[in-house]
Amino acid sequence: MFNNCQDVMAIYKKFGYPNLFITITCNMNWNEIREFVLAKGLSALDKHDIVCRVFKMKLDEMMIDFKTKDFFGKTTTDMFCIK
Repeated sequence: MFNNCQDVMAIYKKFGYPNLFITITCNMNWNEIREFVLAKGLSALDKHDIVCRVFKMKLDEMMIDFKTKDFFGKTTTDMFCIK
């Protein structure tokens, strides 16, 4: 936790404090999840790996949109370090 805090402070020093704090949550009723688990006769609670994969796909898509479509003005892509 200490190392994470130090990393954040280094990012603030280089880029300045963030203007936005965005939270994204997963909805187990997303079509991609529901169609897969219903075809197998399961529920989303039974297939955590599928829920995680769909969430990651949607998160990646959102980050690409933020970087390329200028929703919030020009962005510095170095700041988006989610892997």
